[in-house]
Amino acid sequence: MVHLKNVPLSGDRLVDWIFKQFIILLRKETLHIRRRKRVIDKDLRAFAIKGKTEFHSSPHHIDIQINSSRCQHASRNEELDSLIHELSHILFRKFTKKDEPAIEQMEDILIARFTQEQRRFLKSFLPGHEVKK
Repeated sequence: MVHLKNVPLSGDRLVDWIFKQFIILLRKETLHIRRRKRVIDKDLRAFAIKGKTEFHSSPHHIDIQINSSRCQHASRNEELDSLIHELSHILFRKFTKKDEPAIEQMEDILIARFTQEQRRFLKSFLPGHEVKK
């Protein structure tokens, strides 16, 4: 496992701090990332979405589901963008669903500011297989 001192950095202190927070989150045993063919928002009922984050109070774990369907993500790079979006939800928890535009702005900024090395490093946390449940 790579120490935080050895992760790729962009030179922008804020972007690098957020990147390191993402790595800390991704290394936690209580965070699970799953790629699924169909991810549905229960509130919207039957609308497929690109990804979703679920917080479970017991035993304090977090599930991130990334939609692996080609109609939602044409490439693994787009799946990475959704992972960045979902990690932003976790890092900035005070934002609610009504604040989704703020999270989308954060996602756009981070996607533009992360280096290719940082993007590759984050992409390594995406599972290569899909799960059915």
